[in-house]
Amino acid sequence: MPQMVVDGRTLALSHLEKVYYPATGTLKGEVLRYYAAVHTVLLPHLRDRPVSFLRCPDGVDGEVFIAKNPPAGTPRWVRTVEVPSSSGELRQVVLDDGAALLWAANLGCLELHVPQWHAAAAALADRLVLDLDPGEGASVLTCRAVALLLRERLAADGLDCWVKTSGSKGLHLLVPLEPTPSARVSAYAKQLAASLETAHPDLVVHTMAKARRTGRVLVDWSQNNAKKTTAAPYTLRARARPTVSTPLSWAELERARSEEELVFTLAELPARLAEFGDLFAPLLAADRARPLPAAPAPPTTPAPPTSPTTAPGPAPTPSPTPTPAPAPAPASARTSSRSPLVLDPPVEVRCPAAVPAVPPPDGLGGSGVLYELKLDGFRCVAFARGEQPPYLQSRSGRDLTAEFPPVAAAVARLPAGLVLDAELVAWRGGRFAFEELLSTRQARAADDTALGLIAFDVLALPGRDVRRLPLADRRRLLLAALADVPPPVQPVMATTDRAEALAWMEQLADTGVEGLVCKAAGSSYRPRGAGRVWVKYRRSDTLDATVRAVVGTAARPRALVLELADGRVLLSTLQLTPVQSRQVAAGVRGRLGDPVRDPDHGTLSPLTAVLRAEVTVTGRPPTATFVRLRGD
Repeated sequence: MPQMVVDGRTLALSHLEKVYYPATGTLKGEVLRYYAAVHTVLLPHLRDRPVSFLRCPDGVDGEVFIAKNPPAGTPRWVRTVEVPSSSGELRQVVLDDGAALLWAANLGCLELHVPQWHAAAAALADRLVLDLDPGEGASVLTCRAVALLLRERLAADGLDCWVKTSGSKGLHLLVPLEPTPSARVSAYAKQLAASLETAHPDLVVHTMAKARRTGRVLVDWSQNNAKKTTAAPYTLRARARPTVSTPLSWAELERARSEEELVFTLAELPARLAEFGDLFAPLLAADRARPLPAAPAPPTTPAPPTSPTTAPGPAPTPSPTPTPAPAPAPASARTSSRSPLVLDPPVEVRCPAAVPAVPPPDGLGGSGVLYELKLDGFRCVAFARGEQPPYLQSRSGRDLTAEFPPVAAAVARLPAGLVLDAELVAWRGGRFAFEELLSTRQARAADDTALGLIAFDVLALPGRDVRRLPLADRRRLLLAALADVPPPVQPVMATTDRAEALAWMEQLADTGVEGLVCKAAGSSYRPRGAGRVWVKYRRSDTLDATVRAVVGTAARPRALVLELADGRVLLSTLQLTPVQSRQVAAGVRGRLGDPVRDPDHGTLSPLTAVLRAEVTVTGRPPTATFVRLRGD
């Protein structure tokens, strides 16, 4: 039986030659390769959300059924959580890593659906979703006209939205929110949809009755109900073709002249991601979340809607986004009048932007740069609250305290009123072990996993908010505050010497250090509107590999099957660019054998002579990106 090693776990794969999409001849093995190729962008949108599966174990033309409970034989290392249910206890799977994702895909779980809330805070939504579903006589282009109207209405309420194809017939709009009860989000979405129907009765409906939907678009607001789920970004759909729910840019949506331009399949997504990245990444940034208004803003005098059969004009200019009021702290986090805190949880965290190279010492505004090690863990703001229990806040604002008692106990011993911005990490076998953070408390204890809190900033001292101070000053205060504090709370390694930081990154690569976070030494702690003065660089490994086969034709190779020089793993590269394809075609000329059907990689042509390449390997499980052919 074929096997795959993912995140250090060996998965047994079955029936890779089974046809899952008869209309296109797409095999189960191709489905698994798709999910392996996109897992690094897919998993952040699934993280900590219970998943409902649409299972198609015999393909889309066979039996199709919804699965919520973990199937019999679910491995112990696949995380499950208990979720609220009117029918009694319900446990669901949470796909937090590549091994769990590929395990589910191997069971025939084609579609992945998630709620708008996290497992640790059921029914507390961190996003709003509007599902635009065209009725008979309407199309995805009709949905586009409605999406543009909704974007304008949401902007009037200070809310930004992002759009993706549903992978079926319509579009999905998603809005990042500060944590809000699902019932409130659902009520707002219903009012918004009803108001739009009033303004555009020939284009929009907000009720399910099919008789009223001919030629119109249903704005389905009901998926904000805590019990409902929505197709995740990048999930496959069980349609005749292997279509994918695909994030779009607004400009791309507006340019489309046909429905087919807004349909994407599993074969197209790897190259699309290589070109554009994750267009939904902003949804994951804490600084994008906004408070939900009590009710939608009243509509302005409606303009005629864009014709669904023609391209729309320029998008409406959003109204300026108002500065949101601070979100109320959850009941468990509110402090008494005796509290020493000057900052109450949750606080909005500052997130660095990704960059392809480590900036020079004068590269972030001229005030100097502080280079910190980038660690693989959970973002955590730690509040030491004196007589009250400590509070550990995630990046999105949820309470982590109960999940990590050893860290909470260490924070409780810190000076009352100290607030640290930090990374909560797990350590096992001489390496950072991110996957252990996803395990239960009991499993971590059984595995003898060490936990730590690596602080990289101080937001408050007892009785004093220090976020307006320059980073260089806050670093000195952080080191002073933790000077006599024993592990597991420690300051992060940091330096103003770029060469030293690069050396650290390489020397500590085997421990799981991911890269560097680089910050302007003069920057204050301002989550919004601060520009790119905090950036992160993620290291990657450029390795030698042997080309074992090409996928595609000899004249137009699409991808490579590679064996790394140390023999660790067999990889298939992401789809080659046109320039790379031409380079590879010239390099393999005269070296290819007859095409064969491979259970893991589909139709490919093996090489009959040695050919080596350089590849960049990143991610969990590892994904290879072609760099160049070697001349030797």
